[in-house]
Amino acid sequence: MIFGLQTAISNAPSRRPVDHRLSSADRVKIRADRMALLMRGGPTVMGVTVINVAITLAIAHGAVEATVLYAWAGLGLVLAGAMAVIWLRYSQRAAAARGLSTYARLHVAWMGLNGALWGALAPIFAVHGLLGDAFLPFMIAGMTAAALASSGASWRSVLAFNVPALAPFAFVYAFSGGAIGPAVAAIVGLYAVAIAYLAWTSEQMISRSIRLRSRNERLLGVLRKEVEAARETEKRYRALVESSQDVTLIFSPEGKITYASPSVATALGAPSQHLLGKTTKEILHPDDFELFRSVGERSLSTLGEVIPLPHVCLKSPEGEYVPFAGRLTNMLYVPGVEGFVFNGGRLDPQVRARLHAAE
Repeated sequence: MIFGLQTAISNAPSRRPVDHRLSSADRVKIRADRMALLMRGGPTVMGVTVINVAITLAIAHGAVEATVLYAWAGLGLVLAGAMAVIWLRYSQRAAAARGLSTYARLHVAWMGLNGALWGALAPIFAVHGLLGDAFLPFMIAGMTAAALASSGASWRSVLAFNVPALAPFAFVYAFSGGAIGPAVAAIVGLYAVAIAYLAWTSEQMISRSIRLRSRNERLLGVLRKEVEAARETEKRYRALVESSQDVTLIFSPEGKITYASPSVATALGAPSQHLLGKTTKEILHPDDFELFRSVGERSLSTLGEVIPLPHVCLKSPEGEYVPFAGRLTNMLYVPGVEGFVFNGGRLDPQVRARLHAAE
């Protein structure tokens, strides 16, 4: 019991209560999720009650008057059965959303009645001279721990069980426990305080976990929308690029083509895959190589800088050079591109000739 008190103190939350500066929507969400956890733990506390009733019957059989013992056990089973009916009714999917609040109130009331049932063992054991039985502390610890484990989402629920369960034992030990009775009663009281404090810290931690999960879900929803928007933008961009008559090429920093738009088939008479992996030396006319390289070097100065290319010739699979006019854009640090982007269209041969003459 002393260890439980030490654990409670060490687990004290250092931050403000979780309700500090919460929106009304957050409070409703936290309360609904806590009530759902309370419903989820219902079968556990009911099962533990039935098992402990059976153990108590086995331990106290022959030492406690049969009528009293079986009346107590019967009442415990009736309580467990009644709560099972309530749980089955409100756990149905159709009723869960509407009945969570009602179930939570009934659960707290049932925990109070169940605590009173176990607290009644104190005078029963005292009258029959079993107050010093070693089974009693284990039973007290087992039931309170089960209440904490199954109903930790509701501090009031744990308190509703512990007060009527432990108060009679403290009272009986204080007045019927002999010389050490008051000391044992004090330990029971400290244990009750420790369990109550553990229940409060558990509720706070559960509420914080629910709040964090809710925030993560909202952030994940925003992220999904952004990803979908990015995908839609990519689809539109890809559709525009692939339907355009202009040629789009992406050159890696090493000068190799990593992407070629489908329009290459019309412009150069070869599938776009024909250009993948080729270098600038392999695809450009020798007279244009130095110009292309100098333009690329200039574009290195600023990300996204667009530098025009008035004329440049690309080599077709047949070895012919086709004139183009376009622009080169530095997109080295753009994820998914990471290179220099050339975009341009075929240049009329006569225009090409005039440009060369002007040079």
